[in-house]
Amino acid sequence: MAQVSSITFHYVIKALEKNSLITIDEMLEQVALSKEILLKENVQIESSKLSDIFNYCIKKSGDNTLSLKIGSSITYHSLGILGYLLLNAKNLKDVIEKFDNYQKLISGFMKFNLSKDEEYYKMAIYINENPMILVPKYHAEVHLSAIMAILNQLIGYKITPDLTFFSAHSLDDIEKYNDIFGKNIVLNKNENAILFKKSNLNIEINNSNPLMLEYFETQANRILETMAVSTWYSKVKREVLKNIGEYDISIEFISKRLNVSTRTLQYNLKAENKKFRDALLSVKMQLANHYIKNTKMDFGSIAILLGYKESSSFFRAYKKYYKQTPRNYEVKG
Repeated sequence: MAQVSSITFHYVIKALEKNSLITIDEMLEQVALSKEILLKENVQIESSKLSDIFNYCIKKSGDNTLSLKIGSSITYHSLGILGYLLLNAKNLKDVIEKFDNYQKLISGFMKFNLSKDEEYYKMAIYINENPMILVPKYHAEVHLSAIMAILNQLIGYKITPDLTFFSAHSLDDIEKYNDIFGKNIVLNKNENAILFKKSNLNIEINNSNPLMLEYFETQANRILETMAVSTWYSKVKREVLKNIGEYDISIEFISKRLNVSTRTLQYNLKAENKKFRDALLSVKMQLANHYIKNTKMDFGSIAILLGYKESSSFFRAYKKYYKQTPRNYEVKG
């Protein structure tokens, strides 16, 4: 459905190797990947392959908490400049808000969405900012436990959220989850999130330094400006992925989201030898495989989410794109 960088992929499977004692070579063999791909920069790998590796390692090791162990092993140093920026924030509230603002420095297809109400700050994890796309269980557990590990390091002692939401129906070894997230864990939610009461956000950071914070924020803003340069085709795909399922996707809609006219967007895509309909179809087909693999939705429901008025149209498009039917893909699993 989505992709992760080869660097992130390598980092995670190295952590899996350490915690499961299963070699990287054996993991890669399960998903038909060569070790050479991990040595290449700017290479994207399907996130489903990471999920498959997680499932394999958990099944072979018999350890259902591997994702929590990996997340809990993350340090703020591994975030690079973002980690040092957060280290110099004033308090928990400041950390959460600055993480939300600067997370593009580290995040790719997964993103924490910060929302606030009268009582809580909520950090929910989404794929490409789209709450309609289900986050696979192990991905959610790694990211949420990593955030808690980093917060504890920054503060200097252990804290837990006031509430934690998981979309999972059940959790193995609940004591491990309680140790990381506290006792207030709610299952069967439509999102994966940690929540902090506003009244508890004034917890101070151990080594806060306003001058260092200003320095790292300046550097972070410069990096974000550089990162903003990307192809129009990738911008279109990103906007489609963020909005599909909630809105009717058209080139007019995406143009408005990108703050350009439809004609300008068409011209920019043509200059890259790309077409809008190809970007839209690519996202739809990636999402189709994600839903088939990670949910129990029937094909009719998937077709509707992807914007097809009839299941037959979805089946035809899928077969033309992948040279097999959705049911064949489901059976191969």
